[in-house]
Amino acid sequence: MSDFSEQPKTPTKQIGQNYVGGMATSQGRTQSDLLPPDERKLERRRDWLYGSLGSLGGSKTFSELLDDLGLTSEFSQFETDHPKLFESLAERAPAFVDMNMVGTRKIGSRVPLLPDELSVPDILKVDKEKAVTTYFQKLVDLMSVEAAEQNAHYAQSEQNDKSVPSAEYNLVDHQTSEVAGGRKHKMDLVFYNPVASDGVANVHIIVEAKKAEFKNKIDVKTFSQIADYQYSVWKVQPTRTFVPVLLPNGPKLDLVVFARESWYRVEVGYLCHWLATINNHNIEKVRSTMAQLYFLITLPSERFGHFCKASLGWEYVTFVRGPNRDSTIALVESSHSPTTNSVKLSGYIERFVHPRGRLAHVFRTTFRKQKAILKLSWTPVGRMPEGAVYELLENANVKGMPRVFGRGLVCTSLFGYRLEYLVLEDCGSTIHEYLQVGRQGGLSSGSLNNRVTGIVWQTLQCLVQARVKANVLHRDISAGNIMIDSD
Repeated sequence: MSDFSEQPKTPTKQIGQNYVGGMATSQGRTQSDLLPPDERKLERRRDWLYGSLGSLGGSKTFSELLDDLGLTSEFSQFETDHPKLFESLAERAPAFVDMNMVGTRKIGSRVPLLPDELSVPDILKVDKEKAVTTYFQKLVDLMSVEAAEQNAHYAQSEQNDKSVPSAEYNLVDHQTSEVAGGRKHKMDLVFYNPVASDGVANVHIIVEAKKAEFKNKIDVKTFSQIADYQYSVWKVQPTRTFVPVLLPNGPKLDLVVFARESWYRVEVGYLCHWLATINNHNIEKVRSTMAQLYFLITLPSERFGHFCKASLGWEYVTFVRGPNRDSTIALVESSHSPTTNSVKLSGYIERFVHPRGRLAHVFRTTFRKQKAILKLSWTPVGRMPEGAVYELLENANVKGMPRVFGRGLVCTSLFGYRLEYLVLEDCGSTIHEYLQVGRQGGLSSGSLNNRVTGIVWQTLQCLVQARVKANVLHRDISAGNIMIDSD
């Protein structure tokens, strides 16, 4: 069941190393939808985010999400190799009944299944929501312990072909402390990439716990809250493909996936029992949910939420073409030091980031010792890639265009959007920057007007050439995307 409204989706498939599937339609924007509020005002910001995103939600099963991300066979192998993983934890899990966490009894047994390491009696008397958060946090720790014990068992029994993955992320409690670099965000828990410092730029997965179970819909307040969190992540993480938010709610666990054109609610399952008296069927449902959760939180970043490895504090990327030399599909390699064809992710040019739709992260950088611009763009799959447009202009010998050092697709389609990279010649400053420097340098209005007239004339010549020679019409002319070289 959708949380607000469900969108139709195209059949999912996989191409090479790029994960494919998602939306078939695109929602239009209203004029007010495009206008951001003062971001310092929390309520207005969240109202704006709800207005921009709230109606775009859909639902997916866990299996559908795995299919979209190209993870179906990997998860199937995980379950085949470890069919009883977390069964003992599921047997001892508490029940969450009428928003109270209570001990359980297994049918035919008089032993309460709520051990000391899972009980949170003191918290229950004060804050039931905190009890859900604490249980989730302790459960993640216990799953990691059981996974390590299982690996030790495999080693002892010489089952070298089996290994339970280990989590490389740091789970940090932010219920009483703000996340560095955010808008005073106090996310309940955050899985951080294992780098030197914690902050929004290093968030991997957000966790927001609620005491009440979400039945058919996520309430507006909760949605606006998590939409605010994920928006701050999109703004500062250029390698993002989507932002995942885990929502423990009462006995259940949901996953909300924020992509560029839509968001999806995935009802993962039950982390607690829903009855105080349990049977083997209940235990297996809880165990299965624990296994699904553990699988997600141990996936490497390049397989869940990023287009390349984002967990080691690297700063250089290299776009590597596929086995076919003419292929436009690129794999991305990250590193701490430069290589011949690497691009440094520095000199980020701040731009307005809308919470949905097209998005471009732009960097001033160097490529083979030349000044360059790196542009990472999310665009709808139905549009011509920008790199293909530059190729048309180049083949038509249109003057006044920057040289293209590299171009291609990183992801052909994910939830209806593609991710493209462009490495362009850095031609200098924008008109906006040029005029600012001129005013600050004391140039007269007459002198500035004369210079602007020359710039406009050259720009018109370029636009006319593009239309006549290549049948390309540029529809986004602004002072921020016309460059002026040093000459």
